[in-house]
Amino acid sequence: MEKLTLLGISLWILSCTERTSCSGNFTSSQKIVDTLLSNYDERVSPTDSLESGPVEDIVQLYILSLASSDETSDFTMSFFLRQRWRDIRLSHNSSGVSVLELHHKAINKVWIPDIYFVNEKTAHFHDVSVPNIMFNIFPDGRVSYSVRVTGTYTCEMDLRKYPLDIQTCHIKIESYGQSTNSLTIRWNSPPVVLSKNIKMTQFRIEKTVPFICDQQYMEYNYSCIGVNFHLSRMNGFYFIHMYVPSILIVMLSWISFWLDIEATAARISLGILTVLAMTTQNKLTGVQHVSYVTAMNVWTAVSLAFVFLGVIEYAYIHVNTRKQVKKTINEKASNSISSNIQNSNEIESEYSESNGEAKVSQESQIKIASVDDLDKKNGRKVDRLARIVFPIFYVFVNVIYWSIYTVWEPVKDEPQLIH
Repeated sequence: MEKLTLLGISLWILSCTERTSCSGNFTSSQKIVDTLLSNYDERVSPTDSLESGPVEDIVQLYILSLASSDETSDFTMSFFLRQRWRDIRLSHNSSGVSVLELHHKAINKVWIPDIYFVNEKTAHFHDVSVPNIMFNIFPDGRVSYSVRVTGTYTCEMDLRKYPLDIQTCHIKIESYGQSTNSLTIRWNSPPVVLSKNIKMTQFRIEKTVPFICDQQYMEYNYSCIGVNFHLSRMNGFYFIHMYVPSILIVMLSWISFWLDIEATAARISLGILTVLAMTTQNKLTGVQHVSYVTAMNVWTAVSLAFVFLGVIEYAYIHVNTRKQVKKTINEKASNSISSNIQNSNEIESEYSESNGEAKVSQESQIKIASVDDLDKKNGRKVDRLARIVFPIFYVFVNVIYWSIYTVWEPVKDEPQLIH
């Protein structure tokens, strides 16, 4: 029993010693922060206290998510904005504390570089459940600052190759109120880190290319950095829902060439249905509405043209056949009547006249039937020719289309890259 009592007393003394040590460390950090901020003026840049020139702000982006919009040429990105600079006024080499981790409420009392995103449309900081901000101070005055940001940024997409396109979107980070005399912004190495969980529905990130874009406004120079995101569109959706169905619809319209030319209802119905199917297909795939011609516009126009020409082919045969038959009827009837009138005798009886007209009519019908058979043969020749010409020409157009849009790349102006 006495041993247990002594053991309990020893544990109690040890716990008290540990709590005292922790309390002492907390008190030490608190005193250091109070001492550093007692004469600190957050309105003044640390430039005056540095002999090496302006403050150098080293920036890195850790991308958490990246998404593009189907309706507009914008993209939304969520990331950690990490910055590092040196403020000699915050140095505490003699304190013995390796790093000071400040609460987000104390950040407003410390100077922070005034950077902003040039092509930002809307953005916000995250504050669930507390503001997502990290602020660490090292003994030599180095400051590590990180904040989580989500925003929508403009992207000037060139959709001339849509949906076989590769887009280049960018963000620019620039100092708003401090010139290069006070602040310079440069990229860290590596400048951009991509999360392994990034998955985009429309694009695939090919690479990221950093660049420097220092600007001059009025008589002052301002530091600027940026990064290009090279995005390759994943076009599997368009092959499944647009390219393959449109090819099948065009091939379906060729069935009309194997139907008899007298099957008017079947051939007209097939032609109209394929045209309507092609038009509906264009609306369902959601073609981008731009003021210039895209690769998808060319494809849909060519497919619709082939389907429409299939209808025109039968219309030509049908109209030409009926026109020849009607012309033949009129010519034969006119020739027979005039010949009958010239060779007939005025004193001939009414019976003789009726018998003559019946004979002429019978001869005309025989000649019309022979002409009708000849026109049908000509129409079938046109169908046989169309069975060969349409597929060959369609393959030829496909070869030209895919050769152009897989090799050709629109010329784009890119900012100066970092060296």
